[in-house]
Amino acid sequence: MSSNQSSKTPLVARLREILIPEDYEPIAKLFNLIEPGSTTAQSLEEEDQHMPTTSHLKKNEDGCLVGFGRTRVVAENEEGQIIGYGAAFRAPWAAPGQLASIFCVDPDFRGQGVGNLILSHLENWANEHQASVLSSIVMDWIDGSLSFAQKRGFVLDAHVFDLELNLKEFDSTKYPDSVELAIKSGIQLVTLADLPGEESEHKLYELCVETSKDNPGQYANLPPFAEWRKEFFPEDISRQDWVFLAVDGARFVGVTQLFNTEDDGVLYTNYTAVKKEYRGRGIAKALKRISIDEAVKLGAHTMTTDSEENNAPMQSINRSFGYVPGKGHFRILKSFV
Repeated sequence: MSSNQSSKTPLVARLREILIPEDYEPIAKLFNLIEPGSTTAQSLEEEDQHMPTTSHLKKNEDGCLVGFGRTRVVAENEEGQIIGYGAAFRAPWAAPGQLASIFCVDPDFRGQGVGNLILSHLENWANEHQASVLSSIVMDWIDGSLSFAQKRGFVLDAHVFDLELNLKEFDSTKYPDSVELAIKSGIQLVTLADLPGEESEHKLYELCVETSKDNPGQYANLPPFAEWRKEFFPEDISRQDWVFLAVDGARFVGVTQLFNTEDDGVLYTNYTAVKKEYRGRGIAKALKRISIDEAVKLGAHTMTTDSEENNAPMQSINRSFGYVPGKGHFRILKSFV
C-alpha cells in the first residue's frame, strides 16, 4: 500500500500507537478504501493472534539485526479520524538486517504530509534498531506512489502484477501437447493427494525453498516448515488434490497450486515452480495446463495469478494460455548502510 504526495496544504495530523482491539475496524475500513475487499477487522485480529506479543530484536554475531519485532502506528486528523496507517516489522526467519513495512493514507487526505509523517516514523524505527534495509510495496495503480517513495530514498526492486484468465474463452484444443511432452520426457504428473503424508510435505517444502531463491517475485526467505505449512495449506481455501506435482522417480521437481477465493467461480494459482535443472522441458506449462483443466471441471469461470515483470519464462507461459495482466505493486527497498 502507499501514500502519494501533491501540492495540497499539510493538515494537522498526529501519530499514535494502535489500540487493540478498538482500531481493527477503522484500519480495515482504511485498507478497503484503498483496495476494496482487501481485508476485514476479523482477519486483522486473526493475524495478530498468530504473532508474538513481545518484541525480541537483537544483533547476531555479525552485528546484523535478527529476531522478531514491530511498530504499528495510525495517523489521526483533528477530529480523531484514522486517515493513515504504518507498520514496520521483522519475522524471525527474515534475512539478517531486513525489515518489512507497509504504509497507506486515506485517498481523501493524500498530498498533505500524512505519508511523510508515517514513513518518517518507520524509517526512524528502522534506524534505531540498526536495520540494514527496509522493504515495502506501493501500488502501481495509485498515481505518484512510486515517485513518492523514490523521493524518500527507496529504490525499485520488483514489479509484481495480477493476471486473469477467462475460462469461458479458453480453448483447450490449442494446447494439445502441453501435458504429453512432459510425460514423454519421463515426468509423472500427480497431486499431493496421490502422495499424502509428512514426508511428501517436507519434499514439497524443500522444492519451494530451492525455487524461491531465484524467483524474482520472491524477496524474503520462506518461513520454517511449520509456518510455511500454515500458509501453503490454509484449511478454508486449499485442498491436497489442488497441489499438482511433477515427479521424477522419488524427486519432486515441479509444482503448481490452486486456492479458492471469496469470489464464486474464481480460483487463484498460488505458486508455480520447477527445479532449475528441469526447466526448459515444458513442465511448468504442463502443470499449469492440468490445473486449468481442473478449474474448468470444477465449473470455475476465472483463474487469477500474479507474476514478476522480469520473470520472462512464467510471463511467456501465462500469456500463451491467454492470461491478461492487471493491477499490481512495486516492491521498494531502502538501505541504511
